[in-house]
Amino acid sequence: MGFFSPSHQSQTRRWLLVIVLIALALRVGLLVFIQHPGVADPNHYFNVARRLVEGEGFTFDYVWMYSDPPESIVHPEDHWMPLTSAVAAVPMALFGVGVHTALIPFILLGSLLPVIGYLAARQLGVSFTSSLFTAAAVGLLPEFVLNSLRTDTTVPNAVLVCGSVLLLTEGFSRRRLWMLVASGVLAGLSYLTRNDGLLLVPMVAVVLVIYAFVQKKTLYWAGGVAFIAAAAIVVAPWIMRNIQVLGIPTTAEARHMFFFTSVLDHYAYDRDFTLETMLANQSAAEIIGKRAFELAAAAKLAYTTLDVFLPVAVVGGGLLFFRREKRERWLVLAPALVLLIGFVIAYPILIPYKSQAGSFKKAYLTLIPLIVPLAGYAFDHAGMNRGIRNGAMLLALVFLAANAVELVRADARWTVAHMTNIERVVEVARSLPDTNEDGAIILMAQDPFMLKFFDMRSVMIPHEDRETVLMVAEKYGVDYLLMPPDRPALDPIYVGDENDPRFRLAARVPGTDFALYALESDIRAIR
Repeated sequence: MGFFSPSHQSQTRRWLLVIVLIALALRVGLLVFIQHPGVADPNHYFNVARRLVEGEGFTFDYVWMYSDPPESIVHPEDHWMPLTSAVAAVPMALFGVGVHTALIPFILLGSLLPVIGYLAARQLGVSFTSSLFTAAAVGLLPEFVLNSLRTDTTVPNAVLVCGSVLLLTEGFSRRRLWMLVASGVLAGLSYLTRNDGLLLVPMVAVVLVIYAFVQKKTLYWAGGVAFIAAAAIVVAPWIMRNIQVLGIPTTAEARHMFFFTSVLDHYAYDRDFTLETMLANQSAAEIIGKRAFELAAAAKLAYTTLDVFLPVAVVGGGLLFFRREKRERWLVLAPALVLLIGFVIAYPILIPYKSQAGSFKKAYLTLIPLIVPLAGYAFDHAGMNRGIRNGAMLLALVFLAANAVELVRADARWTVAHMTNIERVVEVARSLPDTNEDGAIILMAQDPFMLKFFDMRSVMIPHEDRETVLMVAEKYGVDYLLMPPDRPALDPIYVGDENDPRFRLAARVPGTDFALYALESDIRAIR
């Protein structure tokens, strides 16, 4: 069944509009709790968006990683993809800089996710009523509600990836070239949102072969080439920019991250990570054990991210679908399943410390609008009385909405508490002497993103020995080190187990666990 010509079109549009408006109202209502764009990644995208509005381009004025250490604390974007910051910058350029203003497109995109869920359900052959349930479930899913209130990649990428997959499925099944061109454009935009959008290219190759095998037709090479060409045209300007500005097409971390042996290796200073270093730092049992653990964690996350009710319905619907439907019908799920397998291989297996840092979760979330329709399929074929079925659907949606509200409130409480503590840090830091007399107070800390939210420049604490920490501090004109550091080389100083005269307490931050330390070259200035 094609999703471009659904039955009862006027009724469909009316109900979808109601669901979209409910999703929008929920998100707008929850804005009352939001004071910050989101810790870490969302904060960075917001910071870059502000600089875009200020005319500074894709640059930022702090250092958070050292795979290729920048020469200056102000430097071009060298790791993150550009589209999310650009999306956040558009409303701020129109209506003024602010958190709620930046969130406008994310709220709107999150409110449109139900349409994608509905289209995916109809593509799967789910009934009208169960497709509407799917749409509402996608719109009310707690993780999507939360991420609609962050300037992060999750919601835009879900729209782009799912839109690309829906068009791809229709394009391959009908052999419509324009659909595959449009799918490729969305795939290219997905890559400009998250690096793992690159996996859409091998996915297309695999799905192309699967379609040819199942349908017993010749490979639709023209469609595959059109998809890849369209995606390449979209991403080419950014890749050319990277080559011109950075000297490489993508992040410098790409050549190291496969060989990390700790999540702190993300913050190592200008170190080479290779197969040899990985084998030197971990035994074969540790390497295998880490990947086995991340696979188990990914399986648990895939289940729990769907909240309380949906996991059972999705798993049950999947079992029913593969049991009842012919192989030709399985093709509808092929792109999503191939992508999911690709994400599992990429994160828990190949780069498990990225998986630990949350990358698998974000990748998996992009596929959920294509997976939730299985819950609708379960309702269609579970043999329920119609009244009981509709009551169960309504109850599930009520729980989803309630849990979404609680998740947003809990996250907002934690974020505000952290934000308040960092604001106190900034107040204390600005009251201290400018030790190197360069006209600015610069910190070395664990969270440069939040510090920049309060217009305090900083660099990440390197995961290195103390001599390297001091060298990096000197390079970037650091005035004070903010502890606790969460670095093995520095933790003993903070907890009082060791006394290193090169690190001297300059001030404690009242009401927090934070303390500011002067560094060796700066100690004389504060005496």
